[in-house]
Amino acid sequence: MGSYCVSEIERAGWVRRSIIQEAACLTFVRGGDLDQVAGAFGAVAGFGRELDVDEFCEEAFANQEKHPMVALKQLGDWVLVIEDSGLQGQRPEVLRRAAETDAVSVFWDGGGMTRFSHAVQGELRTAFEAVLPEFREGTDPDGLEELRGDLPWSQADPVALMLALAGRITGLPPSPGWLAGRLRTFPVAPWPDDLVPVADPLEQVAGYPPELISALRSAGARPLRRAAAVIARQVIVTADCVDHPVLRRTACCLSTGSPVDHAELAAAVRELSWRSVHSRPCSKTRAHLRAAEAVRLATHSDPLTALAGVLGAARQVRGVEIGELASIVAAELAP
Repeated sequence: MGSYCVSEIERAGWVRRSIIQEAACLTFVRGGDLDQVAGAFGAVAGFGRELDVDEFCEEAFANQEKHPMVALKQLGDWVLVIEDSGLQGQRPEVLRRAAETDAVSVFWDGGGMTRFSHAVQGELRTAFEAVLPEFREGTDPDGLEELRGDLPWSQADPVALMLALAGRITGLPPSPGWLAGRLRTFPVAPWPDDLVPVADPLEQVAGYPPELISALRSAGARPLRRAAAVIARQVIVTADCVDHPVLRRTACCLSTGSPVDHAELAAAVRELSWRSVHSRPCSKTRAHLRAAEAVRLATHSDPLTALAGVLGAARQVRGVEIGELASIVAAELAP
């Protein structure tokens, strides 16, 4: 191990003696101001506060069952986003929004899980587990090899190694000063997960009549889309949120085959999610959130996954009956 590498790793060792030593996510975003980066993380703008790192970690711990929190600090051309026991910074949904230029994320938890991520212009270029850096993902998995390759990944603390690599990319040597001073902190209403391919969509319709599942297997794309649109409308009506403008527009797009505004829909789910945890317990808000999540699943690019997803999620909405949904789908799939 070269002396240069030793020095870098030793410099990063402070994190294991800090308040975030056990579990954290540190994300560096180049360009943009604090508010822009906070928004990419799903920060709830009206609830920002200035706290030091100890106060922030206390707040994050106190609210961990309700919502995540982030703290931000300007470091030269980069914005540092700190999460105590958080994981937003390693999510593709966040990195895509944050990385208009570059973003580097270092994640670790108390169970030994780690994740290093590098995104450029909204695209995840390289990501890997620190204990298995030879297994890399992304659109350019080998793009960091000149910077990463000479670090002793099997011989040193994985968190220090990730911080050393982050320092090489950002030009910011790991320093306890990252956590010093006042931080701009926010609660987070997380962006919903991306709608990704599902290995077996029909697993989501367990509990529905076998004849319906059989019909889904043989149905064509057009009737599947039509049925998903009808179920989405039914969920909106049952949850009494026909007046929600985004859900109404989305249902209309599903029915007509028009393009769905996925960004608008994701923002609506975030807003309802925040209201469900910030307001006093309210069954109406929870019903609207579940309906919004079901409608979003109905927009999946794969027709079978879209219908199976909305059928599975519809069961979480009070007042929705499986028998009624099965009858609706059967009618839409009928020749």
